[in-house]
Amino acid sequence: MSDTKTPLYSLSVASYIAELCIKNSFEWNNTKIQKLLYCCYGCVLAGYNERLCDEYPRAWQYGPVFPRVFNHIKKKKTFPIKNTVLGISEEMKLFIGKVIDGFGQYNASTLSEWSHRPGSPWDIVINKLDAPNSIIPDDLIKRYFLDNNIAIPDTSNA
Repeated sequence: MSDTKTPLYSLSVASYIAELCIKNSFEWNNTKIQKLLYCCYGCVLAGYNERLCDEYPRAWQYGPVFPRVFNHIKKKKTFPIKNTVLGISEEMKLFIGKVIDGFGQYNASTLSEWSHRPGSPWDIVINKLDAPNSIIPDDLIKRYFLDNNIAIPDTSNA
């Protein structure tokens, strides 16, 4: 992702994820978009050592949440947002698409259970650091994705 130095706008990425869910006939809701955005965020940290978006995931009661995205979906109830993916490079669209191909097949409950596993970044912030609603540190996310061999898509043959 050499051409991306500035993290993308979180609503743009979430909107693109919703578009991919619709395209692939994957059910989606606010919870699922949160978890898929978190999956993409972690894969980009692990694969490129860069942040995907300008918003950090926070350790809310029900898992990692990107508050701006959550509030937009909750209040507007419309998604995806038209013409918001313009800043996403083709390389990043391909990368995100591969992550969604892998994780998008799971429902929101399964993805939530996965994000709550003991030893996960969310679990560490909530239960070990006792810091609910705090930012989940990027180093915890990156290390977790790397240590657990969580799908970092190979886009070299695309």
